[in-house]
Amino acid sequence: MFFKALLLSFAIESGFVSGGLFNYSARNVEWQDIGALYASLDATASLGAAYIGGEMISYFTPRSLIDYSPFQMTFIARAGFNFGNIKIGYEHSCFHPMQPYATFIGNEIKPKYEGGYNKFFVRISTD
Repeated sequence: MFFKALLLSFAIESGFVSGGLFNYSARNVEWQDIGALYASLDATASLGAAYIGGEMISYFTPRSLIDYSPFQMTFIARAGFNFGNIKIGYEHSCFHPMQPYATFIGNEIKPKYEGGYNKFFVRISTD
C-alpha cells in the first residue's frame, strides 16, 4: 500500500550552453568564449504533497569526437511541499570546478568563483 503512494520521477537532459561564462578550461582554447556542452541528471521522490529530489549538472567541452573534458559540476538538493498551485520549498545549490584553483590563464586563476546558495521559497502558480 505504501509503495503505491510513493511517486518516483527521473529526467536526463543534454545540450549546449552559449557564452564564455561556462568555459574555464585552458585545455580547450578553441571553445573559449563559445560555450559548453552539458548533461543533467534529475530525480525526485514524492509522497502526497511532500517531495525530495536532486540534480547533478556536468559542463564539458569536446577534445575530439570521443574525448570530452569536464570542467564544472553543479549539485542541487530540493525538498518541500507541493499543494498544486502553491509550492513551499527549500533548495541548496553548489557549483565546483573539476580542478579548483588549478587552472591558470595568463596571470589569473580561473574560475573566479565556486560556492553555492540556499533558497527558501513560496511559489504561487496558475497552472
